[in-house]
Amino acid sequence: MTYEEGVAKLVVREISMRYKEKISGWWFDHAHFGDIELLAKEALRGNAGAALTFNIGPENNPDGSRVLKRARAEEHYTCGHPTPVVQRSPDWDGNESMIRTIENHGPYLDGSLAHMFIPMQEKWFAGKACFKKKKIVDWTLRVVKAGGAITWATALEDKKVIPEKQLRQLEKINRVVGRWKKREEGCEEEEDTDDEEEDTDNEEEESEGKDEL
Repeated sequence: MTYEEGVAKLVVREISMRYKEKISGWWFDHAHFGDIELLAKEALRGNAGAALTFNIGPENNPDGSRVLKRARAEEHYTCGHPTPVVQRSPDWDGNESMIRTIENHGPYLDGSLAHMFIPMQEKWFAGKACFKKKKIVDWTLRVVKAGGAITWATALEDKKVIPEKQLRQLEKINRVVGRWKKREEGCEEEEDTDDEEEDTDNEEEESEGKDEL
């Protein structure tokens, strides 16, 4: 048995068969090191309705931002990996190119749901929140309005608790997207009242950074 077969048949198959319909989607990182056809087969073994995507490595625009496109026939949604956080902060404007792709080409890219996956903080699962609330809400709403999907990776304090700032931002996203959906359905809803305070926490952090310099 090769390494690629072992990962697919011993690891992915075990997880897929153990949890079955409890797993609704898979996001395979560094998938180019594995047998993607076999990974897909074993991932779907326990739940044929699960959605799959594979990060097979970057294709960059001239400015270094990632190209959002369908990478494999086996995928159901695009992996949407941003420019690596070691190169650019997740809130870098260059990552907005993926949003423009979704807005310009519709919810599906060659049959794959247009999706982006991005951390809310400096690193994937740790570090300070780097988005201002206005920007993170704007990016989310633009993707949703265009029919695409976006996944926000949050840090975890003590490996179990979402930090307060990221939680507040997620709550804000939920309210704004919820209001938009209600308007689309013809229902009116009162506007949110916390807009004036939305970037206060970021401004404090920026001030602290200047003091350190």
